[in-house]
Order: sequence, then C-alpha cells, then structure tokens
Amino acid sequence: MTSLQFSSDALDRSRAWLAAHGRPLERVRLAQVLGTATPGQVAEAVSAYANSDGGVGNALESDCRAPESSALGALTALDILRAHRVPGDRPLVGQVCRWLVESVESDRQGRLVWPFLPPSAQASPHAPWWDQSEPGQLAETFAGYAANPGVALTAHLWRREVAAPGSVPAEMLAQLTQQVRDVAADGVSAEEVNAHDALAHFAGEAATPADAREAVTAYLRRVLPERVMATEADYATYGIHPLWIAPTPAHPLAAALADTLPMALDRTIASQQPDGSWATFWDWGGWHPDVWPQAEQEWRGSLIVRNIAALLAHGRVVRP
Repeated sequence: MTSLQFSSDALDRSRAWLAAHGRPLERVRLAQVLGTATPGQVAEAVSAYANSDGGVGNALESDCRAPESSALGALTALDILRAHRVPGDRPLVGQVCRWLVESVESDRQGRLVWPFLPPSAQASPHAPWWDQSEPGQLAETFAGYAANPGVALTAHLWRREVAAPGSVPAEMLAQLTQQVRDVAADGVSAEEVNAHDALAHFAGEAATPADAREAVTAYLRRVLPERVMATEADYATYGIHPLWIAPTPAHPLAAALADTLPMALDRTIASQQPDGSWATFWDWGGWHPDVWPQAEQEWRGSLIVRNIAALLAHGRVVRP
C-alpha cells in the first residue's frame, strides 16, 4: 500500500495559515523546523511567556489562560525548547529549571511533586481538566502528579544537569529518578493519556540514567501497542497518539509502534484542513465559550508545528 505524502502545496497552506492566524511563537517554531530560523530565535519567542520569578505562564499552554508561573508553563516551555534543539546549557533552560528546583513540593507520601497549577490559576479561564474548584481536585485528576508532570520534568532536569553540571541538587535528582522507576514498576492506567507521553519523553531523553530509561522503555513496549490510537474511531477522541510517543523514527519506541505509525502518518496528512491547519481532537466542552475560540486557534497553530515536524522526521514531506 502506497503511503500518503504531504505535498509542497499542503506545506504552503500551513505556512499561510500561521502567517495569518498563528502566534509569533508558532511562526518561528515552524521556521526552525523548516530550517529558516535558529533554535535561539525559538528560545527568544518562548521567553515572551516568562515571568520575573523565573517561571513561565501567560497562556503558553493554551488550555490554561493564567498569567502565573506554573509547572504547566515550565513543562510546556521546556518541551518546546527541547523539541527545537535549544541546548540544555542555555540561559532560558537554566532559568526555568531553577524555578522548578525552587518550587518542588513534598506530598503526603514523601514524594517530590509539582502541582500543575497554583490555586490562584483557578481565577483564569481554563479547560475543565485544569479545574481545581474543590480541594485536591487537580491532584486527583492527575493521579498525584508523580507520572504527569513528574516524569517529564525529571527528564528535563537531567537534560539540564548533563549540559550544566551542578545545576540540579544530586539528592533531588536521585529521588526523582527513583520515583520514575516506581511509576514504571507500578504502571499507569490506559486513561492517563499524557502520562504515557511523559514516560515516552523520559525514554527518549539520552541524558536520563540508562537503567531508569530502559525500565521505562520496557514498560511502554509492553503496554503501548494495545493502548495507542489504532482505528478511525480512536482518532475521533482524545487518546495516545503514536506520533506523540515516537515523533521521529529514531525514538526508542518507534519499532514497538511499527504497526500503528503508518496509519498515524497517513491520517495526519489526510486530516489537514483545507485552510492548512489541523482541527483539535479535544475541546473545552462548553466551558468559557468566549475564550475557547482563541485557545482553539492557538492549538491549531501548535498542531501545525507538531504535525509537520513529525511528517518531516518520518520522511513524508515533499519538499520543492
């Protein structure tokens, strides 16, 4: 069966959509993916969302409009910087990682965790999954934060530490890494979609300790083939997207998803909208109807970058 290819006309439509509707951040991100901007320019664009306390907020993650610094903002910023090859020793990476070191908390089980959002973020428009109107609600939604965001943030801290030794306290890194091993040993439920993304991030980060990385990789190789999106019905709702697990063919989990990645790539190409963007496969369920359209438009821009980067990496883009 012939694989679909993403045409130069399709690429031009995406560029035009971002030029007309995208945030400056996504414009420079796509330019970097296509080789016409530098990682430093991406870092500069991300820095526009930073706060004076060293953290990141200001709706960088579009489903929460809070201006306050948060673990959600830090994770989003570090994900972008890593995806666009901003080295781990750069000042913005260091600034955000320092904020993480200073803001980590201990939960009732003695684990080091980062609550996704401060309580004050409740006052800003947000998606329903970021709601914390009841005490402990957000921690319950995200299973105590150990897997998500804890595993991915641990990977980011390792990336920083390897690039700039002495940046992260050794005792802190040791405990966080053991917590990652515990997550892999205990497993996560199939419904914890983004926990799988966090674990895949750790598995794909070469700076993480090899034994912990292999434990995570082995766990995901066992469970992911039965959990990732694999049918048209799966793609009609929010789920574990194969390309978000293995955005490049070099990712250590790409081989385990060999049966589902071709469909994911074909469907990504086929589902591009006529205007050049991609529709989100989630929404706010009627919450904040005056704000969701802005968030949705921002996500369309983010999906353009993410999808085209994956299509390029997997050899599916026809360049003129």
